[in-house]
Amino acid sequence: MENDVLSLLNEVEEIIDHGPKIPMTGKVLVDDAVVFEILDRIRAALPEELTNAKWVLKERQRILDEAQVEAQKLMERGKAYVDKMAVEDEIVKQAQTYGEDIVRQAQSFAHNVKMGAVQYADEMLQHVEQGLYETLQSLRKNREELKSLAQEDREQPVNYEREKDE
Repeated sequence: MENDVLSLLNEVEEIIDHGPKIPMTGKVLVDDAVVFEILDRIRAALPEELTNAKWVLKERQRILDEAQVEAQKLMERGKAYVDKMAVEDEIVKQAQTYGEDIVRQAQSFAHNVKMGAVQYADEMLQHVEQGLYETLQSLRKNREELKSLAQEDREQPVNYEREKDE
C-alpha cells in the first residue's frame, strides 16, 4: 500500500515535471483528469491501511479476551482445587499455595499476552503512521515547491520587449 501511494505521488510529480511549460509564466499545463484520477487512486489506497490498522486493534482485543478467559479458567481450577483439599490442615496449606501459584501464573500469562498484543498493535500502527507521515511529507514538499514556483512567477517582472526579440 505504502509503495502504491508513493508511486502514485511520484506519478503526479512526473506529470508536473514533464508537463508542457507556458512561456513567460513558468507554469505547467497538466491534464486535470489524469491528476484527479491519480488522486482518486491515492484515496482508494489509504483506506486499506486504515482497515489494516482496525483489524490489528480488533485482533489485539480478541487475544486479550482469550487470555482473560484462560486466566479465569485457571483461577477457577485453582479455587476448585483449594476447596477440594480443604479437608485437612496440611492439605489446605498445600492447596492454598498451589492455588496462589496458579493465580500468579494465570495473571502472569494474561499480562504477558496483553503486553505482547499491545506491542504488536503498536508496531503495526507505528508502521502505518510512518507510511502516512512519509506520504504527508511528500505532499507538503510538493505543495511548497508549487508555492515557490508561483512566488517566483509573481516576483519576476515580465519583459515584453525582450520576448519579441526572441
